[in-house]
Amino acid sequence: MKKIFFLTVLILFKMNMVAQTQMGGKIEDPLGYEKYDGRAYFKRIEIKHAHVSTFEILDMEYAKDKNRVYLRGEEIEDLQLVDFIYLGDSYAIYKNSVWFSGKELNGADPQAIVFLGNNYAKDKNKVWYCSHELSDADSQSFVVIGDYCTKYKSNVHLGYMKPEQMDVYTPHRYSKDKGSVYHCGDKLSGADPSTFKVLNARYAKDKNTVYFWDQKIEQADALTFEVLNEEQAKDKNRAYRNTRVIDVADPKTYEVLSYYYSKDKKYVYRAEKIVKGADPKTFEVLVHYDYGKDKNHVYYKDKILEGEDPKDFVPPLMPIVYE
Repeated sequence: MKKIFFLTVLILFKMNMVAQTQMGGKIEDPLGYEKYDGRAYFKRIEIKHAHVSTFEILDMEYAKDKNRVYLRGEEIEDLQLVDFIYLGDSYAIYKNSVWFSGKELNGADPQAIVFLGNNYAKDKNKVWYCSHELSDADSQSFVVIGDYCTKYKSNVHLGYMKPEQMDVYTPHRYSKDKGSVYHCGDKLSGADPSTFKVLNARYAKDKNTVYFWDQKIEQADALTFEVLNEEQAKDKNRAYRNTRVIDVADPKTYEVLSYYYSKDKKYVYRAEKIVKGADPKTFEVLVHYDYGKDKNHVYYKDKILEGEDPKDFVPPLMPIVYE
């Protein structure tokens, strides 16, 4: 009961934060910087000397105003605003050196540094992922693959209202040079950079192999592999959730119903598990993403709710759920 109460409070708090931001109230997240009521804060601690009217939040770590630059809520001493250039994703130039999140990148050329997105940066000789130098990477050919954010549709459930779809942009962490492919700065062993393609924020493939983040999906057929959402995919032989095969699923008729529910011509699935007794022809996901029904039963996750009538069942209120 305490867990349910805490979840409800947390959800309502987040909704309140979003609403206040949209209405010109609080700005940013309580885990980082905030600006409201004529004051600036970092992790709920007031930044005493901030010039609030010019205070600008750059990311979760950096901020600035007309007089100072701040790192995690503290003024960076001996750094004038004119000597500071913010690049993105916590990369910055201080005077004549390059830094990531308060750590100097040794050997980085501030005249040649380029922010690439997705926590990558390079100069004419070196490449970094965050503060980690990719010692074997070729700077001249190094790129973040494709658009560094992938777009997909997410269902947002608000109480008993029908789900509304919104665009969600999720960064991936794939990059390459002329000889290798990288994920989060680490080489993907055996990956072919010339044919490597990012499918969404989690799936990618080359001519031979399919990847979920940095994990190979050994059974997958790269030629026919297609993504269905951020977590599910199929090829001519199988259906997948993450790297796992849904053993009995028929890939020809397999389709995604929601983040957790899917079906084919024979079965309804909750994640990889068959929902026993569910009729795929009439099954539908209800407003609350944990519930579904068919012509015969109501289901909670993968279990039948005995005694519930699918004709008039109303799921319990869930304030906000992202799929």
